[in-house]
Amino acid sequence: MKLIITFIIAATIMTFAGVCTHAEVIDRVIAIVNDDIITLKDFEAFVKIEKRTKFTSIDEYFRNLQMKDRLDAYVEGVLIKQQTKKMGIVVVDAEVLDFIEGIKKQNLITDAELREQLRKDNVTYEQFKEGIKLNILRTRLLMRVVSTEVVVTEARLKGYYESHQDLFREEEYHIQQIFISGQHPDIRDRAEKAYTQLTSGTPFEDVARGLSDDPSARQGGDIGFVKRGDLMPTLRDGLNNVQPGSFTQVIPTQYGLHILKLIEVKRAEVLPYEDVKKIVNDRMVMEESNKRYRDYMDKLKKTSYIEIKI
Repeated sequence: MKLIITFIIAATIMTFAGVCTHAEVIDRVIAIVNDDIITLKDFEAFVKIEKRTKFTSIDEYFRNLQMKDRLDAYVEGVLIKQQTKKMGIVVVDAEVLDFIEGIKKQNLITDAELREQLRKDNVTYEQFKEGIKLNILRTRLLMRVVSTEVVVTEARLKGYYESHQDLFREEEYHIQQIFISGQHPDIRDRAEKAYTQLTSGTPFEDVARGLSDDPSARQGGDIGFVKRGDLMPTLRDGLNNVQPGSFTQVIPTQYGLHILKLIEVKRAEVLPYEDVKKIVNDRMVMEESNKRYRDYMDKLKKTSYIEIKI
């Protein structure tokens, strides 16, 4: 299904695609990173620009702030490859293929569906693999950089808990659900149909009654209030940026495909410190690890020869 596969590509790697730009844009060196050069053609394979975007010249093309940010990300990717090579960090092809297999199984898509969506997005399979390989290299570099264990004191844990209490409330969500069982041979078509009807303005209740396999379909998909912590992580994540009255995109789980509509959020009391201590610690360790990694990359950039030629 296009909706799901497009999400996977965006979430798994930085988007790769051919760029449809003004005919004036020709290949040229746009950056030098130590001993490597970056050409416009290289960059085009890295970043996707909406086809409707029009630029009158190459200079205007690169004055776009978003493109500058993405060029910086590309430069960082080159540095990661250079540094991991120096450090002897290797990712073999079999590991990349195993990662892709995991993506397909988790999201209920076939190899043919993945390749077809890549084709539609002007992304070659090799570019897709290269993006995944880069992410694995980045993760391993992070593990090497954060070589010493991050230890957070009790005082810091409690301080973080006190200053971030909104993070530790057991929220309850009143939600409606459209669930398409993984047992359906036409699961993707049914979910696509449901999502299309919703985006066309059909009431959620009507779509749920007509297409959902969940017992709540009789009630228009209404499953009442559910504690945030009781939701599967993928469903919980899917609701993160949804406002009351809105619905999610299609969310794949091991059971099938889901579309959730958020009706209301009920804010509960802050959970006791002892109940969330491990969560606080994990969050602080992650933040400290990411800070160390960013500090490392900033230092690497300062000690490298980087020339942006645009």
